Amino acid sequence: MKKLGSIACSLFLVALATGCSQKAANSGPTSAAPPASAASGPAKPAVTADDNVWGTYLSDQGKLHGKDIQGHPYIYLIPSGDSPAAIARRTQESQSIVFSIGPIVIPGSLLVLGGPNAQQTNQFTMDLPKTIKAHALKNIVVLIVSDTTQKDAITKAFAPTEATLRFVTM
Repeated sequence: MKKLGSIACSLFLVALATGCSQKAANSGPTSAAPPASAASGPAKPAVTADDNVWGTYLSDQGKLHGKDIQGHPYIYLIPSGDSPAAIARRTQESQSIVFSIGPIVIPGSLLVLGGPNAQQTNQFTMDLPKTIKAHALKNIVVLIVSDTTQKDAITKAFAPTEATLRFVTM
C-alpha cells in the first residue's frame, strides 16, 4: 500500500512538472503596449445603456487590451451627468482607486477606466493623478477607454505616478 502511495505521488509530481514546463514554453515575450483600436474591439454601448452593459463593455476591453497583464483587472465605470448623485459617485470612484493602490491594486494589475461620456471620463482621468502619490502606479497598467482628444494631457497628468498608460478609442 505504501508503494502505491509513492507511485501516485511520483506521478503527480511528474504531471505537475510537465504542466509547469509547458506553461513556461508557451509564454514568450509580451507586447508592452498592444494596439488600441475600437475597430477590433467590442461594440460601444448606447450612452443610455445601464451600468451592467457598460461594465461588460469595459471588461471586454480589458480582456482584449490587457492580455499580457498577469495581475487582476480592476474596472471603474465613470458615471456621466452633473447630478449630485453622479458627482458623488465619481468622487467615490476616485477615493476607491486611491485607497486600493498598494493593498489591492498591486504591480502587475490592470486598471480599466471608462464611461458613457468621453469628456467626463477624460476629466476624471486628468484629475485622478492629483490624489495619487508619486510612483504609486509603477508597473500598473491603466487602460483608458474614451476618446483620445486629451491623450497628451492625461499622459502628462499621470507622469508622476509612473503608470503605464494605454488608450482605447470608443
